[in-house]
Amino acid sequence: MAPPARTGRRWRHLAAATALGAAAATAGHAASPGLTVQAAAARSSAVTGQRIALLIVPQASSSGGRAATANADEEAYRKRLRDIGFEVWTVGPADRPQLDRGMREAVGRLPEDAQVAVFALGPTIGGADDIYLMPQDTPADAGQRPGLLDSEGVRLSDVLRRIARRRTRELVVVIDECQSAAGGRCDFDAAAGSSGASVIGGERAGRRNASGAPLAGRASLRDPMLAAMAQEGETFLQSHETLKRGLAGSDLEPRASGALTTSFAFIPQGFFAGLRTECNKIDPNAEPAALSGANLDPAIRACEAMTGTYPYARPFVDRLQAGREQRAYQRAVASCDDATATASYSASYPAGRFRALVDTFAVECIRKRDRQDEARRQEEARRQEEARRQADEARRQEEDRRRRQEEMDRQWADARRQREQDEQRRAEEERRQRELQQRTTVGSASGWTLNYSTNLLEISPMANDQYDPQKQTYTTIWHSRQHGQQVTMYVQVSPNERCGSAQQFITEQIRPRRSQISRAQEVNTSPVRAGFVLEGRGTAVAQGSFDDRSFYDFATIRRDDRSTITNIGGRFPAEFSDLYRAELLRMMNSMQLPGRDVFNNRCG
Repeated sequence: MAPPARTGRRWRHLAAATALGAAAATAGHAASPGLTVQAAAARSSAVTGQRIALLIVPQASSSGGRAATANADEEAYRKRLRDIGFEVWTVGPADRPQLDRGMREAVGRLPEDAQVAVFALGPTIGGADDIYLMPQDTPADAGQRPGLLDSEGVRLSDVLRRIARRRTRELVVVIDECQSAAGGRCDFDAAAGSSGASVIGGERAGRRNASGAPLAGRASLRDPMLAAMAQEGETFLQSHETLKRGLAGSDLEPRASGALTTSFAFIPQGFFAGLRTECNKIDPNAEPAALSGANLDPAIRACEAMTGTYPYARPFVDRLQAGREQRAYQRAVASCDDATATASYSASYPAGRFRALVDTFAVECIRKRDRQDEARRQEEARRQEEARRQADEARRQEEDRRRRQEEMDRQWADARRQREQDEQRRAEEERRQRELQQRTTVGSASGWTLNYSTNLLEISPMANDQYDPQKQTYTTIWHSRQHGQQVTMYVQVSPNERCGSAQQFITEQIRPRRSQISRAQEVNTSPVRAGFVLEGRGTAVAQGSFDDRSFYDFATIRRDDRSTITNIGGRFPAEFSDLYRAELLRMMNSMQLPGRDVFNNRCG
């Protein structure tokens, strides 16, 4: 059923409360009335699609101790959920009509195909056939008067059914504390209803266990639930098992619906590795040679910051420990003059990865000092032998003069041969330059023109500005007059179907058909166009098979309209790379692109 028109005193009160809720949430206070939305504080490449956490705090903190705890829990959950990539929507305290309307508004704004996690914070009441959210104006004895539940509370199953109609990818629910009404029960399957939601949470038990021993009192589900939400790669089903262990021996008993999803995780596998941080540049398994000259300080500072934000993230703890040990290793083997740094590593990391190398370095330093001492002793012995060497000086000088003369004769002969070779190379280069200067200009119906060496290249008759109507591409291909189809130069103009960048086109369309990459770089020399260069060796000749030819690919798009991709490149034998790469660059430098691309206005 559609929500009522946004008119009347009650709706204006709800709108004002929503604005106040946004201001209060920004300041980090308890939940305020209305709907408050806060964006995710972190984005990971391991997460696909939108993730939204809906926190329901029906009662104000002033309503009582349990309500105050729920408001404090909302702040803790909100921070954790934003840190792990959730957009957090908080529905704050409201009376029964306001809460129902606020929930409808929030559900109506949910996008399709999102992962949605619902947190019902504060006490809920289990009735005969559902679990009820209790607004702030609920009578204190509502649990003893089950006839009031439908008029005073909001059925959780109705909320979840409306959420499920938004075609969510996943729907999971955490119920902070359920209390059974007189004649009722906390039936999580009834709350899930037809929504298909996976529901976990706690039910307030008695003060003693079956044997009469007292139970540990818990103010709320927060601490064990946050612990369950801190395990990377743990599914919702596994989170329930973690929650059960955390609640053992307490007056909150774990509860769950009959089936729990195994495809949802609060922290998906690879989440921390997918965060954009310098900390992830630390390789805990880095080889010693890779650490030479590396500046680890920025990455270590980033890891210190990440462990502050994510104290439960083992990958960041491991990278921080690895980075500190690697930096200690760098200092330990930097110089034999700093024995303190060497000893410090051995003391701090007695079983470290580099302990054997540091010990070997220390031994080598001792041996170096021994060699220096030995050198000084030998110098003294050499001074004692100076008289004898002086007697042999005349003979040695004569021998030196003879060797110098022989060396001069050899150098003269080498110089003469070098001059002859240089003259031959100059003549060959002049001949080649004369051939390369014979150039002609060609153009395409797509609007570009360029010139090329007619003595070096010829246009393929089968691909002379060939238009493929199915792919909507204009293609021109050149082959070598001397080396035939071993050499291929090409220009292709095509629509940018995905409206991505030049780098995205190279990465998706060109890179999979190339083997060894020596250069991958953005080229931004024009204010009108953006480009990307990929260069290396090895081009695909069959599935999983590459030849040994060199390649050079350049893609460019207009900055103001990405509708057209222009790709110019070449493949040629590596031994003739100097000749054909230079010609390809001349062609690119001579290339004139149209002021308006042939494919335009396709990218919005």
